[in-house]
Amino acid sequence: MGVKEAMQRSGIGAFLDSIPDGACILDGNRRVVYWNAILTEWTGISPESARGRDISEFIHYDQQRVLSLILTQVMEGGGAVYLSPQLHPHFIPAPYPNGGLRIQQTIIQPQRGPLPGESTLLLIIHDVTEIVRQVKAYRAVRDRALQELEERTRAENALQVSNRKLNLLSSITRHDILNSLTALLMCASMMKEEAKDEGSREGFEKIESIGWTIKRQIDFTKNYQDVGVKSPQWQNVQSIVNQAREQLEGAGFRLECRVKDLEVYADPLLSKVFYNLMENSMRHGERVTEIRVSYRHDPRGITLVYADNGIGIPDSEKEKIFRRESYKNTGFGLFLSREILSITGLEIRETGVAGEGARFEIHGPGEAFRIVQE
Repeated sequence: MGVKEAMQRSGIGAFLDSIPDGACILDGNRRVVYWNAILTEWTGISPESARGRDISEFIHYDQQRVLSLILTQVMEGGGAVYLSPQLHPHFIPAPYPNGGLRIQQTIIQPQRGPLPGESTLLLIIHDVTEIVRQVKAYRAVRDRALQELEERTRAENALQVSNRKLNLLSSITRHDILNSLTALLMCASMMKEEAKDEGSREGFEKIESIGWTIKRQIDFTKNYQDVGVKSPQWQNVQSIVNQAREQLEGAGFRLECRVKDLEVYADPLLSKVFYNLMENSMRHGERVTEIRVSYRHDPRGITLVYADNGIGIPDSEKEKIFRRESYKNTGFGLFLSREILSITGLEIRETGVAGEGARFEIHGPGEAFRIVQE
């Protein structure tokens, strides 16, 4: 007895033909074994024509790849998957008489087949076109609603990325603290063997230095643990730059900020990025007296430019400075800065000329920036 006959005997086929939604059943090879009357009504494809064909032949062409991966995931043991009408509105293209496609909400449900040992997938497809139309009708400002939906999606993705980064940083920080404590214990052991003389005083100085190292590492951990906890938000770049300047004690440089009315969509710790850049300029630029922040439009979006008039960074070190262990011990702060920016898809790189000053470019797509005029 085949799958079709088993379904007819069990009454499943009659039930699926009676519901007001599209429904089909796939076998373990993603071939159609049942195609109900509603799908025939929507698509004009008869059950006889659909049966035995791979479901990919019916899936909307621009979503075949991602939906194929989802089907494989469910078939290999994953749970049921809900495909929202916002992301996958046309799972199986079904046109209205006027030519518009039905907006669909699809559920992919794994289940046992009608035959022993048979695994199948049940696809239930709801036509939610009218519901979507009504929802849109009640929204007075459609563009704003779509923008809010996009921001929520980006925020959810950013939070997921930040969780992975927190795990990475926790491991790195624990390793660094253990190394520092080991060195601290070695100095303590040495001091026990020394009398109260100049050597002992040097030992105390080493302990103090290592203690400060540990504190800086813990401070970085405290700052970074908040990354991604709060949703990204629109922030005025000039206010953020000024805030970073205020946090930098004893800064004697002149700040030129040409980013009036520019806002960027980023993690709330964006000010930490500019603080790290300014601290890096003061600590390693040697002769920095001026820092400039500006922006420019380019074909791929907008680029924020941070530049100082210090000694600059050699070409061989431009990428290394973003590694936590490299270039004059500055990598940790710049490493964190790159991680903070990457949460919302912003990229940072050093493009200055050695001897003329450091130059950091923060690039993002056009939708990550906006001009707000009062």
